[in-house]
Amino acid sequence: MTSRLLFLMLLLSGLFSPQVHSAPDGRKLYNQYCSVCHNDQGIGGIGLPLNSSKVQYFPRDYLFKTIRLGREGRIMPAFEKLSDAQINAIVDHVLSWKKTSSTVTFNPVSVSGDAAVGKKQFIEHCADCHGEDGKSEGVGTGVSISRTRKFEVVPPALNNPGFLASASDAWIKHTIVEGRPDTSMPSQRELEISDAQVNNIVSYIRSFETDYNQKEVAELEPPTLTFESPYDFVTTVSNLKQSLQGLNYRYFPDRYMEMGLIDDNRVNKKQLSLRFCNFKQLYNMINTEPRLGVVLPCRVTVVEQDDGQVIIYAMNMKMVSRLFNNDQLSHTAEAMNEALIELIDEATL
Repeated sequence: MTSRLLFLMLLLSGLFSPQVHSAPDGRKLYNQYCSVCHNDQGIGGIGLPLNSSKVQYFPRDYLFKTIRLGREGRIMPAFEKLSDAQINAIVDHVLSWKKTSSTVTFNPVSVSGDAAVGKKQFIEHCADCHGEDGKSEGVGTGVSISRTRKFEVVPPALNNPGFLASASDAWIKHTIVEGRPDTSMPSQRELEISDAQVNNIVSYIRSFETDYNQKEVAELEPPTLTFESPYDFVTTVSNLKQSLQGLNYRYFPDRYMEMGLIDDNRVNKKQLSLRFCNFKQLYNMINTEPRLGVVLPCRVTVVEQDDGQVIIYAMNMKMVSRLFNNDQLSHTAEAMNEALIELIDEATL
């Protein structure tokens, strides 16, 4: 065989042979995406512990779905862009910390119980740690420095779409029956409750899914409130400032929308943001949800359109607050929404 023919055969075999790709490195992926909250050894921090004494109770499917879906409104994000192979590699790495090699699996069949009765039993036996609404003890997400709490690690939020989509009824029941050794989570025996009561509690926890299905309709509201002013631009701005003073808001220097984006002499002077604040309302909201700082609602924007119509825009806090999955924040946001509408109504009468 000539050297030329041998070279050709080797070249063709390289072109058409299956490509071998190395498997994702679970430890590297974990350190990149997970360790900042769960620690590089899984002992927890902002995130829940994942070390050997904890992770042995987690089914593989639960870990996979938790990484994929995250926890809406909490600190745990959804890793939607990671491939299944990458998530499985992370799960393999986490499960490697288990004390035993046994695999935890549970029957996907739903538990049958009385959710209405389960609510009363949940409040009696579970609410002290997981909150009466199932969204965890205390207020907020667990990262606010002013948040009063009894636990080093915040108890899981059970009333959360990510958790409910990840945890099977059988696994939730197993957790209640067996508890969590070396934690504040008691077992069925410590709680002194019957198997029927456990089933009722599981059914109540599962009933939280109905709440989320009903909320989907409300979430169709637009994120921006829009009002037409019957006055010209100057009068509308003047009326808004008078209303702010009358309602005891503190307002800050005017800012045109394009300031800092283009040359000052080209800024449109008919697009103005009025910035103001009720510090008590704002403090209550940020204390409940620190991440709200990126969408502070303390402003209305006045714009004169080409046809002369003046439009007032304000953030719809009722809709935006739902992104954080926090009922306490939603109640505060509704109060702020009402105050904004009162402000604008007074200025446009």
